[in-house]
Amino acid sequence: MFLDFQQIPDEQRNMIRLLFTRKEFQRLAVNWEHFVRGFLAIFRAYYGQYVEDEWYDRFLEEMRGVHPDFNVLWEQSEVSSAPEVLLEFRHAKAGKMLFDLTSLQVQGSYDLRCSIYTPAPDSTTESKLRRLMESREASDSDAD
Repeated sequence: MFLDFQQIPDEQRNMIRLLFTRKEFQRLAVNWEHFVRGFLAIFRAYYGQYVEDEWYDRFLEEMRGVHPDFNVLWEQSEVSSAPEVLLEFRHAKAGKMLFDLTSLQVQGSYDLRCSIYTPAPDSTTESKLRRLMESREASDSDAD
């Protein structure tokens, strides 16, 4: 739906970095700033737990230096382990889709989160996703 993560090197698979560096995210997310604020709120919650971890300082320095918008949004963001975020995406084939974001901490690991994008109720998103999956399955079977 978003990116082909297999094409992204492991060390670059950080959602904050991807939100600022990948133009596809910026084009796809109509409410990109709202989307980013939600992830920054989660990131701030982690940062509070690992203030002594040098990785966070290096990462924040990198993001501030490379992406001018990052610092403005970082300074404005809240702290939340589970912000309520409604995401609006404009998919090239399916059009407008709305998702509720649920972000969960994975049992047994404080450093791992699972983000779940659920089609927003009272939207046409679920049917659009079904059509996308059906067209992909059809094109995959044609390739066989």
